[in-house]
Amino acid sequence: MRKALFLTRNFPPLVTGGASRAWKFASNLAMIGWEPVVVAPPAVAAMAAALPSGSNRVDEVHRTGPEIDASKLDVNDTNALLHGQPVVSFLPFTARISGLFRDDSDGAAWEKSAAVLVEKLLSEQPDIDMLYAQGPPVEPLMLALETAKKHHLTVVLDITAPLDPAMPEPGASGSSSAAEVEARVLLSGVPMITPTRVLKEYFLKKYIGRLDHGSMTIVTPSFDDSHPAYRKPVAKASVAAMRIALLADELPKADIKAFIAGLEVWVKSDGIGPGDLELTLFGSGVSEVVRHAAKSPLKPMLAPDMAGGIGDQLEHCRKADLFCVLLGRTPASASTVPDRLVDALGMGLPLCAVLPEGAAARLVTEAGGMTAPAGDANAITGLFREIASAWRTRALSGAPEEIRQRYSITSVIHELTRAIAAQHVR
Repeated sequence: MRKALFLTRNFPPLVTGGASRAWKFASNLAMIGWEPVVVAPPAVAAMAAALPSGSNRVDEVHRTGPEIDASKLDVNDTNALLHGQPVVSFLPFTARISGLFRDDSDGAAWEKSAAVLVEKLLSEQPDIDMLYAQGPPVEPLMLALETAKKHHLTVVLDITAPLDPAMPEPGASGSSSAAEVEARVLLSGVPMITPTRVLKEYFLKKYIGRLDHGSMTIVTPSFDDSHPAYRKPVAKASVAAMRIALLADELPKADIKAFIAGLEVWVKSDGIGPGDLELTLFGSGVSEVVRHAAKSPLKPMLAPDMAGGIGDQLEHCRKADLFCVLLGRTPASASTVPDRLVDALGMGLPLCAVLPEGAAARLVTEAGGMTAPAGDANAITGLFREIASAWRTRALSGAPEEIRQRYSITSVIHELTRAIAAQHVR
């Protein structure tokens, strides 16, 4: 079997969307005739085996550094670590007091170690003839371009989110280091994949006349129903509380306040107490949501998980009556679909969302779910009131089967072949 070399700074036990995506692709690549060899970031001690595999194990994972000991981190730092964010206690004292975390030393360390590993693996395994590289961050993409040119390999770049997070409007003047790297990658002439049509259309408009429509293939997020979390659920015991699994992304302060205010009005006006509602929260924004709710009547109803891995998050979804996603009003939020949202869809969970218009909102609506605009407290109150009413009358339902199957890994993995076919494979 031919081998594909995966270059990523996102891989379990990290819980980023990119980690889920790379893991699902790697563990199912055999469907299209490839064996994965993964160059990944350092593991986290005691979490290396926390993620059960789907039908295919990823047996060859090479880490770019020793395991990170997270045993002495508090939950906020653990959450940051697992989401690929700066960990305050790992930073120099000057960075901690200034709040300036711009220097990505982890990226430089990953790239230096990865470059050595890549050369070693290519010399030892001549049957590697394809590179898959995921970004952001940009280091795997840049290393893949250099390696492919040097070794004449097929390369597919997976652009999971804007490389320039500011996402300036097409035609906007001005530049930045992020914008320059993005242009270099997108205009490199190699096949790319992207998870949403919104992101593809943004890039095509931004680089109109310079980026070919056919060079970018949409390969949507997916759920892997061979994973143990998708086994047939046992009958749920009858409970009085409505159980919601809620993924909270990084959010502007105003959007957090609006979300909490909207829920507070709902629970107060409808007489919702701790025995009526259980919100299990996870995601990169949970720390801030919990902090802002510290003095709120919502606090007894919140069950935050800031130290669990992908397997734990999937289990939270599995046990819930409803999945909700909370995204802030940022340009990137409109162009991406959280991986756990698609997992919940695959489990047949009813969906709801508080978010801006964009790719994720369209998916929730298409799946028959309910949405409210981020930052609108009144709409959020109305959303949860409607959800509670539907839950009490057993009117909540998951996505239609035809939509669900569209996001199955079995369907999605074959979309990769379109991008791979764009180049000649030896």
